Amino acid sequence: MTTVPQNVSLALDTPEGFHELPLHLPPDVLDAALWELAEKIWPGGTDFQRETTAVVYSDLTATLAADNVLHASVAFYETEDGAASTAHLLVRAEAVDPEAPEIVAASFQETLSFDEHRSIARVDLPCGPAVLSLHATETEGEAILPALEFAHVELYVPSPVRGWLVVLALTTPCFADLPRYTGILRQIGESLVVRPAEQAEDLPETPAAGGVRAVFG
Repeated sequence: MTTVPQNVSLALDTPEGFHELPLHLPPDVLDAALWELAEKIWPGGTDFQRETTAVVYSDLTATLAADNVLHASVAFYETEDGAASTAHLLVRAEAVDPEAPEIVAASFQETLSFDEHRSIARVDLPCGPAVLSLHATETEGEAILPALEFAHVELYVPSPVRGWLVVLALTTPCFADLPRYTGILRQIGESLVVRPAEQAEDLPETPAAGGVRAVFG
């Protein structure tokens, strides 16, 4: 079950190249935030490109906010051969049995391992044990639209505040850059801090160089 934890505060850093979508903002400031995002994505673009981008992300932001996504960001990079590489990151919280993080991690590792198309690994993050998952999906082509393949890299992180599982999911159509994005997700996971909401004010305020600090709760 995906929900919004009211008793948990999360903080994470995203590296340079990631642009956060303005989720959960009041309507009177949302349009300005979307335009600012479009300007970051198209620093040398036209007003038409920015306006189109703002409209697209306005619809996406509304959908993700309604689905209780805690954080969403999109990444744009340039490859060595000058091509564009992109990915998007979603952060959710799922309610789980209030067991110790080690037990929750072991349970999810076992459950995910039944999917023969997934690659599963146990990892240790500063905030505790986690499970790293890699798999691919393919969309069905329709009419003149071709089928698309996506690689999914996910971190399942049992919260030190028992009863919650934090899921960091990164999706990209750029399979050649999968090692890079796997490393980035691991880096983001290393920065993840989970605390009771009443301790949110104790979270570090200074992000890593080039990073973005996002706090939820």
